Order: sequence, then C-alpha cells, then structure tokens
Amino acid sequence: MKRFYPDHLPVIPNEPCWEDFCVLDVDDKRGQGVLVLREFSQGSVLFRMNGTLKTEMTLHSLQMGPGLHLDDPYFAGKVLHSCEPNSWLDTETRLYIATRDIAAGELLTMDYDETEDILFRAFPCCCGSDTCRGTIGGRLAKKPARRGRRQTVSSDLPAQLYATVMAERQTYADQFATASVS
Repeated sequence: MKRFYPDHLPVIPNEPCWEDFCVLDVDDKRGQGVLVLREFSQGSVLFRMNGTLKTEMTLHSLQMGPGLHLDDPYFAGKVLHSCEPNSWLDTETRLYIATRDIAAGELLTMDYDETEDILFRAFPCCCGSDTCRGTIGGRLAKKPARRGRRQTVSSDLPAQLYATVMAERQTYADQFATASVS
C-alpha cells in the first residue's frame, strides 16, 4: 500500500490511503489541500490521523489537549479550513468523521476553531460559506465582527482538480499496464 506517511511512522488502522484521497496544490491563497476521490456517507470514518506528538504547536499540528499537539505535515495538516466543514476530528481517537455526505471531487475540510485554542498563525478565511467567520485564529482568539459570506474561490475548482487527478492516475495506470505486458 502506498502511504502518505514516511516509514518512520508506524502503520495504523484507518490510515488514509491513495485510493481515497490525494494531496495537491489547491491555489495561492489556500496552498495544499486534500481532495476526496470517492464518496463517503455522513458519519463515516474518513481516516485516522498519524504524526509526531509535540508540546509545541506547528503549522501542520492539531491540538490533542492542553499543551499537546500532533504534528502531521504529511496528510491531516493539509486538510483545509471551512466554517461549514465536511469533516470533524475526534481528538481522543484521532479519527476524522464525515459531518455530511461527501462526494468524490470535494476538498476535505474541517473547522480549525473546533480543535485549536490558538492557531499557529491566524488567517483570513476564504471558505465562501454563508456562515463564514472572516478570520480564523482558534476558539480562544478574539473574534472580529462577522463579515458574512466571502466568496474568493471558484466553486468549480474542486471538480477541475478532481478531473485532473483522475486523468493523471489513468495515464499512470495505462503506462503501468503497457510496461507490465512488455
């Protein structure tokens, strides 16, 4: 099985797999994100987060408890923020759960304010949801007045990324099949 995680991290049950997800560059504002490659129903376990436990926060860590952070720059740290997310992290089990049905071709999102007291770095939100909070800084950060809906990204972007990823995977599969026959 091709892993998102390096070999020094142990293989764990429900680890994310390449058949279900792809990490890719989304755009200049959001950086890398996780694209969903198959459907998941509401309540489904999406994956279990892996990483290195640390006492300090990093850009790609998630808070597991007071002063305890799980650093995962390989996969879970790439899950993008949304004020109306399609997943939720159970910090006790490190399981990501679908909060609604998720279609193939959607970007995986979570609400950073639900897990973090204070973010490594606050940022202006560009999720585009009707309930967008404007600035994301963690649940203890002082919140500015709500600005309402912000639409700064194309709603067609996930579908375009999905089509590109699936075309690249098919090309790779075709090349592999041709090489295996030779």
